[in-house]
Amino acid sequence: MKVLYWAGCTFRRRLPEVVEDHVELLSRLGVEVVRLSDEGCCGDPLHLAGLVDEFEANAAKVAGRLRGLDVDALVTGCAGCYRAFRSYEEPGLELPRVLHLVHVAAELMPTLDDGGLEKVAYHDPCELGRLSRVFEEPRRALRRAAVLVEPLTSREEAMCCGGGGGLWSTAPEVALAAAEVRLARDVEPTEAAVLVTACPACLLNLKIAAARRAEAAGRSVEVLDLGSYLLARLRGVR
Repeated sequence: MKVLYWAGCTFRRRLPEVVEDHVELLSRLGVEVVRLSDEGCCGDPLHLAGLVDEFEANAAKVAGRLRGLDVDALVTGCAGCYRAFRSYEEPGLELPRVLHLVHVAAELMPTLDDGGLEKVAYHDPCELGRLSRVFEEPRRALRRAAVLVEPLTSREEAMCCGGGGGLWSTAPEVALAAAEVRLARDVEPTEAAVLVTACPACLLNLKIAAARRAEAAGRSVEVLDLGSYLLARLRGVR
């Protein structure tokens, strides 16, 4: 399987180490990875802001750059990019088959049973979960590497962490307050030491909120990207 890996703006600029984890994970799973030297932006912020004309103009440019690539699929680890690319169908633009990293991991991740599987909770990103209906794949992948537990609210009913929809950039304290509630009410009672998600905005917001919780309440939850977590398990470092 040969794929174009699309990192997305947030991962590229804020979490480049996660980008490298994704590429290594795909390679370890037997996937041939192609990358663009200059991705640009998928247009998700425009889509979220309701700027339809601007989104479609940007989408046409991106689709034109991707046209003719010799790949089986476009794979991204970003929930927002995934939803944006799926929305390219609305103006009739053609892309390679669009997959989130969780789709690939769900199919190719081997089952690991080393006798020391840790308890991990999964946070459903809004754009991947209820807005794109991708619920089973991240859970299938995680069950092969950990003991999966569900937060108090999950799947269609999962509470938003506050990191998406532009809230983080316009009202960061409100976004962080939402993430702290998510952790305190929904995640910490599971007694999972690790919270995994599949969205860079969720990852960043929940990481900061978890640090605040650790300082203020003495409750420590490690927040990780799903791809990074699976790679760590394959490397044998967790």
